[in-house]
Amino acid sequence: MAYLKVERKQSGTYLRILESFRNGSGKPSSRVLYSLGKVEDYKPEELRNIGIRFYELGGGELKTILEGDLIELGRYNYGYQKVFGYALEQYGLRLLLDRLQQKSKLQFSLFDSVFLMLLERLQSPCSKRSNFQHRDEYINLPELSLQHLYRALDKLAQYTELIQQQIFQTGRNLFNQSLDVVFYDVTTFYFASEVEKEGQLRQMGFGKDGKIGKTQVLFCMLIDHLKNPIGYRVFKGNTYEGDTFREALGDLKKRYQIDKVIVVADRGMLSKKNLEITNSKGYEFIIGERLKSLPQKTQQTLLDLKNYHQQWIYKDATGQDVLIRYTTLKQEGKTFITTYSAKRAAKDKQDREDKLQHAQHLLKNPSKINNKATRFFLKSDENQKYSLNEEKIKVSEKYDGFLAISTNNQSMPVAEVLDQYKQLFKIEHSFRTFKSHLETRPMFHWTDQRIEGHICLCYIAFAIQNFVLQKINRDKNVITEKGLRDTLDKMQVSLIENNGAKSYLRSMPTENEKTILQKLGLKPILPIQTQAKFKI
Repeated sequence: MAYLKVERKQSGTYLRILESFRNGSGKPSSRVLYSLGKVEDYKPEELRNIGIRFYELGGGELKTILEGDLIELGRYNYGYQKVFGYALEQYGLRLLLDRLQQKSKLQFSLFDSVFLMLLERLQSPCSKRSNFQHRDEYINLPELSLQHLYRALDKLAQYTELIQQQIFQTGRNLFNQSLDVVFYDVTTFYFASEVEKEGQLRQMGFGKDGKIGKTQVLFCMLIDHLKNPIGYRVFKGNTYEGDTFREALGDLKKRYQIDKVIVVADRGMLSKKNLEITNSKGYEFIIGERLKSLPQKTQQTLLDLKNYHQQWIYKDATGQDVLIRYTTLKQEGKTFITTYSAKRAAKDKQDREDKLQHAQHLLKNPSKINNKATRFFLKSDENQKYSLNEEKIKVSEKYDGFLAISTNNQSMPVAEVLDQYKQLFKIEHSFRTFKSHLETRPMFHWTDQRIEGHICLCYIAFAIQNFVLQKINRDKNVITEKGLRDTLDKMQVSLIENNGAKSYLRSMPTENEKTILQKLGLKPILPIQTQAKFKI
């Protein structure tokens, strides 16, 4: 029996017509009847014409597909299922969820319930009720009920640590890398509610979204330099962000058995207690310093531009070289590295002038000042009359263009320390993904268990999306988060009925789709498949 074989090699994709036969020993074998050469040597229309000719030689009439009674019965997206289903398999999460289903003796598919919510979260985030209502927009998803989605969230909450460990351990294997630098930061997720209940996660606190009067939770995450997630924790909304640092370092020891690593964190994590904890656990740190809070003698040294004899050059987002001057100072077992940038100084000055301009507006409208005085360089006298705080303005000018960090690492070159701290933006970008692309907030869940389950779901979505983007952009950045979503949106099939026979007709693949499937090593689905034999 003859068949077409597609053979992928580094030099290209080869097409050969083979024949199956049994050799002299009676064992099945095959031989090449004809080699069609490389796919890359043909134009798409040439391959299509060859396929049509073969079909017609086999006795088929292609016009029967296009003529007669042709009805579209439905249209479905398959892109999200194909791409993110692959990512879930790579992380072993399907197997893990199936095991948890058996362990919990659930009478419904935990994986199918989580998969539907992930598809919706990655495509167009909405409520769990809407997730359920949109289930028919995907192809061949099994029957589910709304209560299955809510119960699945409860199971995610129950096994969140196990899921985080699975993602971390498998991620290290997938990308074949050792963990040497960890980035840590904190953000807040607010609720569409002002109601708080003592002892629960949802509490009033300082919101990083600028939402006043909303309850919130504190979300803390660890990632590596590739934005691969390491783990996360959820705290009550009124928790001080610096107090989360101890728990995060404890997780590195307890959950992941990581003994030696450099922790990179921003200024909000800085405290004498946190640095002592970091040292006591045997970790090194690169952490932002509050220059204004350092001893005056230290400040005098670090703010004196005569001490800035060394330079560091890095490329910004546009690929342009940026020159930074810096100085170092060893003190109390730490090395302070303070940088100065003329570009940053100009920005600091402009930011202050914008605030002063707003301050002038507030002075003309005192009723609007409320608790904004110190933020806009204002002070009041004993008669509650406001004026500009000239002394504070003058002090602020001293720090224009300066940025200080410190480290207890004794061997890493200064340029590398600076580069690692600069990479901290990646976790800030990760938080933006959680808040914008995945729309983790505002949250509408009430119980701690559902809140934990919702955040775990968003964490899984972040992990598999980051995995897919890394695989695609391994050599160079070709597709963004939005580009990935736009491409997957266009990957659709129509269920058509033609002369009584039902088939799936695939949409025309875009160039981005071809790139994504090639980078992930996935085969494109056939242009036309019968309903009975359809496979994604």
